[in-house]
Parts: sequence; C-alpha cells; structure tokens
Amino acid sequence: MRVRVRLFARYREATGQERLDVDVPEGGTVETAWKAIVARHPDLSRYRPYTLFAVGHDYVEPDHRLAPDDELCLFPPVRGGASRSGASAEASGEMIENTSASCRPFDG
Repeated sequence: MRVRVRLFARYREATGQERLDVDVPEGGTVETAWKAIVARHPDLSRYRPYTLFAVGHDYVEPDHRLAPDDELCLFPPVRGGASRSGASAEASGEMIENTSASCRPFDG
C-alpha cells in the first residue's frame, strides 16, 4: 500500500524533498514506513531516536498501523528557548492546526 510522507525541518533538508511516497505491506506500521524511507535516504537513520511521527493531526507511536492513503509526518521534537513571557517552548503532545493540511506542526 502507498503512504504519503511529509518531511519537516532536518528531514526536508537532508532529502531535499518536502514529500515522498513509500510502499509498505498491508498492515504496515510507522516503523515499516520509516525503514522504507531510510532505505532511500540512509542519512536519516541517525535521527531515528529523536523523530516524532504523526498521522493526520495526532502524534503516533512507531507501532501504529498505517492505512492506505495515510499521510505520515516526520519532524524533530519541539525545543526552544524562552519566549517573550519567559516560558520555554516544549512539545505539548498535540498537533497544532495551522492550516487545513494534516500534520502541520508549528514552524516558528
């Protein structure tokens, strides 16, 4: 089955692509898709311990089963310094809906 993949930040920079498609077997997981991506872009393998995955507007674990036409997103954890209010930025566990597109993390 074909799964669309959106790449953000370091993943986009390393591949030179914002999107790609991968084929995974029926019942394949996020981890299966990750392995297919790394087979095409081996430089990404070093980022695996830090990679966040999302399908739609939800973070998912590597064992999440993918469905046909799912859109899987890869991005690094949210980090940041202090904001103007003095609070530091952290990953909230929620996707931030910036547009109608799925898997749209906060970019700035």
